[in-house]
Amino acid sequence: MSRSVWTESFRVRTSEADMFGLARLDALFGCFQEAAGHHARDLGVGREILEAQGCFWVLSRCWMRVRRYPAWGREFVVRTWPQGVRRLFALRHFRLLDPGGADFGSGISAWVILDAKHRPVRPGPFLEHLILPDEPDVEGDVLEKQPAVAEMPELGRLMVPYSDLDVNRHVNNAAYVRWILDSFDQEHHERRQVRSIRIDYLAETLRGETVSLHGVAENRNTDRMVVVGRRGADGQQVFQADLTWEERDEAG
Repeated sequence: MSRSVWTESFRVRTSEADMFGLARLDALFGCFQEAAGHHARDLGVGREILEAQGCFWVLSRCWMRVRRYPAWGREFVVRTWPQGVRRLFALRHFRLLDPGGADFGSGISAWVILDAKHRPVRPGPFLEHLILPDEPDVEGDVLEKQPAVAEMPELGRLMVPYSDLDVNRHVNNAAYVRWILDSFDQEHHERRQVRSIRIDYLAETLRGETVSLHGVAENRNTDRMVVVGRRGADGQQVFQADLTWEERDEAG
């Protein structure tokens, strides 16, 4: 019998820890993505089922808040569940828990189903059999589009490597988060760590394409920053993220 709420344990691996011995933000994105995929399969709407119908899942928007980063070697749990359909979005909430059950992070994600021509498909018919759990909502919102941003200073640029591609042959959502982290120097990371991120995935990027990253603080008196990625060939915006930084914690 399928489970309306999915829980899955992870351990912070060496390759997922930063220079401070804490899980990187992109690693937490990867663990959530893994748990979401496993739950979708358990609910009968996994990648294989959609592929048989000429469709596939894509993460469109995600908001994550991390109050405390787990340390290298520590176990933690992803608890996640579907939260209904709004417009073309299939919503999924999640919480990050330590082994004792204490909540150290949470988030909301919005997924879309695309057909073979990358056109959106209404998710309702795929999900109408699901029974939503009686689970407290995660506070936050991803339904409203982020406001457009003006030109911003360039933080850096890169050429999309093979290792950032996923099974759909475009850049995996966690890789965009890693690109953002890589845009800031070591001194910045020694002083600050990301407390929350809202990221919208606006267009796919493929191996060999050049992407430039641009960022600016909201104003001089805030730790909020907007970062966008633009495809070098045509200048199209491929993602937009709103981050909140805070003073760095010690390893947890």
